[in-house]
Amino acid sequence: MSEPILQINHLSKTFGSHEVLRDIDFSVNPGDVTSIIGASGSGKSTLLRCINLLETPTSGDILYHGTNIDNIKGGASAYRSHVNNMTALKNCMIGQTKVLKKSRAEAKASALHYLEKVGMAPYINAKPSQLSGGQKQRVAIARALAMEPEVLLFDEPTSA
Repeated sequence: MSEPILQINHLSKTFGSHEVLRDIDFSVNPGDVTSIIGASGSGKSTLLRCINLLETPTSGDILYHGTNIDNIKGGASAYRSHVNNMTALKNCMIGQTKVLKKSRAEAKASALHYLEKVGMAPYINAKPSQLSGGQKQRVAIARALAMEPEVLLFDEPTSA
């Protein structure tokens, strides 16, 4: 069996005196599809926010390919702040060119492919202010898929 892509060890998160996550352990191996289910308010979104570096865990470790994600923190928020005012096409291309080091032509072809898959090809020149909430979600999914991720985290993927 191969090394886990993602490993969560003894993860806890508190907000003041309210303990939202307590001693969470699990791993995700290549090819796994993992669902996190539970009642409203049980900490599902908080867990995903911790994994995505949108929240800082109170304790525990999150390992990506064996490396603690605290060691690779830093670039996530800076990247997010630059993608809010671009067209749908440019939004789907920027990560590919800056992070994956793809050529502009290669990034454009991939972006167009995934925008087509999510039904957003007619909106490639639209900016976020010109799109509905659902359309913005579909552009975000196309952007994520274009980055060829090993792990893709969704919170409420079937909502609006």
